[in-house]
Amino acid sequence: MPAVRRARDEVSGDQAGHDARDPAAPARAGRWAAPRTPAGLAILIATLLAAGLRLFLVTRPGFLTSGTVEYDDGVYLGAALRLLHGALPYKDYAFVQPPGIVVLALPGALVGSLTSQATGLAVARLLSVAASTACIPLAGRLVRHRGAIACAATAGFLAVYPADVLSGRTLLLEPWMNLACLLAANAAFRDGRLRSPGWLAWAGAALGCGVAIKFWAGAPAAVLLAVCLIARPVPQASRARRAVALVGGALGGFAVLGGPFALADPSGFIKQTMLYQASRVGTTTPTSPRLAYLTGLIDFLGRTGRLAAPGTTGHSLFAMGAEASTHTAAVGWLAYAAALAGVALIAAGYLRGWRQRTPLEWFALATAVVATIAILWYSAFFYHYPDFPAPWLAVAVGASVQSLACLIKGTAKPARRARRAVAAAVAVVILAAAGIEARELETANAHTTPASVAALVPAGSCLLADQVSFAIAANRFAAPSPGCPDIVDSLAQTLALSGGVSPAGGAGQDPRVLAGWEASYAKAQYAWVSGGARDRIPWTPAFAAWFAGHFRRLASFPGYGESVLYVRDR
Repeated sequence: MPAVRRARDEVSGDQAGHDARDPAAPARAGRWAAPRTPAGLAILIATLLAAGLRLFLVTRPGFLTSGTVEYDDGVYLGAALRLLHGALPYKDYAFVQPPGIVVLALPGALVGSLTSQATGLAVARLLSVAASTACIPLAGRLVRHRGAIACAATAGFLAVYPADVLSGRTLLLEPWMNLACLLAANAAFRDGRLRSPGWLAWAGAALGCGVAIKFWAGAPAAVLLAVCLIARPVPQASRARRAVALVGGALGGFAVLGGPFALADPSGFIKQTMLYQASRVGTTTPTSPRLAYLTGLIDFLGRTGRLAAPGTTGHSLFAMGAEASTHTAAVGWLAYAAALAGVALIAAGYLRGWRQRTPLEWFALATAVVATIAILWYSAFFYHYPDFPAPWLAVAVGASVQSLACLIKGTAKPARRARRAVAAAVAVVILAAAGIEARELETANAHTTPASVAALVPAGSCLLADQVSFAIAANRFAAPSPGCPDIVDSLAQTLALSGGVSPAGGAGQDPRVLAGWEASYAKAQYAWVSGGARDRIPWTPAFAAWFAGHFRRLASFPGYGESVLYVRDR
């Protein structure tokens, strides 16, 4: 009897055990759903599929070492390189993200310091592929108790989800944040039910690390706290004990990963990560393209945003996103129809036997709703934002598909065949999506870093690049020196100078901003200006005139981020 009570302590008393009426719910599988079981095999295949897609993309020509793939990856790897030289974000240079990504980028930075910075960039990208791929078995494990159909739908959905594929190809926040949050969910739930306070403390620690990577991880943390307070308590796990364990673990996880950076300059940390980042104004993006990225419809849209058969658009918006471009072509009712179809699928599954929904499934649904509202409401939008709700949408979709499959009742041969047909249909849809994406990505490529930069800019020179990834890819991201401006993130620098106003929000009207940028460029020997510089630096006519009076054009790279290399005119 004591052993039975201990086992029951790990579940919420109102829903202990499997739903005996669910013919698709198998006996409890091994802890990690051994691959020899149908559920484990489904997770394994989805994981291999995810790894294949992501590796296929990063091995396209030029991707691993090109500086044009992203803006953010250069910021994060650049901050890690600066940390190896003793320079701290918030204190020594402007940085608007939490510091966790700087720690995670250290392996790439270390390799870059020992070999070449471009090699370090390649290592950081491969590690991100690994982090993104690791999310697939973690998501599948959450629903393994529901059976093979739920595992296939959940893991398969996340494996081919466009935003997850693109986010995992380079050093971005979302794959690492999702990894931390999924580790937390696996610690907090077993067979869909809450575990003991000890496990919830570990879940809180993982969520704290997730918040230290990106503050958006606070959404699943808040939802999990609500579940701890709402779910029916058991004798050794009261609501208060569960909540205290979760919150204590979260504080500890954040303190370990982000505490040292926050303590180095508390004022700078709070201003830059909370005030400036939250108040910035981005380029307005209509709702329809946001929904297109969120629903995966982006796979089937051409350059004009019109629906087209796969492979007939020449270059889809999904493939174009492989080089860090968020396309805002209006798609009208198609995006809304796709979103309504997704809502209908999840609602139908949850409403069917809604009393049998587990705390995990309500947690996933609530987190998906909160995350979706956040990315639709936030002023700025980028192609990787939909990867925030992706794991929780995957769990909700998996639970719904499994629930609808259970409408086919019975153990007779016709019922078993019908359920196998549903499983086969899920597999076909996922494999078809993977095939479409592979075909679209086949033509994707990243422009190789111009070799002439190394000859034009001597090693150790003071080069100021508004897109730091350019300098890293060219092995010209010099160590900080007293006479050279230390700018890792140009947008963050503008936000720090203006007190949280971006160029899109009118930072160019603030004389302090223009004076600050003039002072920075006045110290530089070389300036590498990208085609997107005006999104990060208020390039007003007055500043353009000042710049033209102090720098002369050295080389142009039209195919490399439409960038131009300048040298100081002495």
